[in-house]
Amino acid sequence: MPRNTLMRSVCLGVAMLAAFAPCVYSADAHLANAPANNGQHTQDATFTFNEFLVPQQNFTLPFYLFNAHILIDGAVNGKPGQFMFDTGTEFAFFLNNHFLSLSKDQFIGQGHAGSGQEMLLYRQNTPVDSLEIAGQIRFENVADFLHTDWGFIEQAYTPNFLGSIGHGFNRNYVFVIDYDAQTLTFHALNQDETAIASIIDPARLVAILHFTPKGVDGKMPEVEMRIGKETLNVFFDTGSQGALELTETMKNRLEDQGKLSLSLSQYLYGTYETHLRASLTGLSYDAKNLQEARNLSFKIGTQNRVGLGYHFLKNYVSVWDYKHSTLTLLKP
Repeated sequence: MPRNTLMRSVCLGVAMLAAFAPCVYSADAHLANAPANNGQHTQDATFTFNEFLVPQQNFTLPFYLFNAHILIDGAVNGKPGQFMFDTGTEFAFFLNNHFLSLSKDQFIGQGHAGSGQEMLLYRQNTPVDSLEIAGQIRFENVADFLHTDWGFIEQAYTPNFLGSIGHGFNRNYVFVIDYDAQTLTFHALNQDETAIASIIDPARLVAILHFTPKGVDGKMPEVEMRIGKETLNVFFDTGSQGALELTETMKNRLEDQGKLSLSLSQYLYGTYETHLRASLTGLSYDAKNLQEARNLSFKIGTQNRVGLGYHFLKNYVSVWDYKHSTLTLLKP
């Protein structure tokens, strides 16, 4: 597949991958929380699938960006590579069996990425010996990881792609994304509320978005925002650069108000790729004006939905709290 097609596939596909996951998610997958061993967290077979807790109540993971996606160094069974941090995936860890030696002992289901690639999900019977994140977090002897062939991501991003880190891991924390510092800071929810509240500096507060958790396991924060005279549903996803779907009627109304502009570009993340991009101005929430949403992929469809990812979130330090269903935007 040509590299420019792969780039488009990654940009439009990874964030939408979990669209088929409700059909294949297995609720009987379990892990268990065992005592830490020499500062490392070990798990066995009776813990709820999505609850990956670590001994540290607060920790920070450095990341780097590639084509607007968050990549974090890690290792599985001692094999180093990179994870993608994707809030739009409900699994805690969704591993890459194209890069990692994982047995296809149990076929779980199949579906397609948003860009069309067929995805077959498997589970191996024996536990994964170890999984490490950024040299700080380590899980040992963990069973029930799901895995699939992420080969198309390898071709566009990195040949050492380990898989994704998703909602099943981060839902247990208030986590803070700072794109300027390129850090992810996690604060465990099982600590004093005042410690959690202290994360937010009132002097830097832009807006507190009260969201409705949508999607499998409530992974997708969705809010209603004003755009000019209109009210649209807006969802947030770190696995997306940003996307916009409008009906023809809404497109015309926003253009008439001067809130929507469309442009045709010949370039896409280092490749020659003709695509239509959209920019939205006049975004507000609870009467608070927000940054323009730029570089959104655009299509005419049957619904009006705005997906905000990197190109919007990079303007802020964002604080994600699934316990209280808030997404707080701070000045950098």
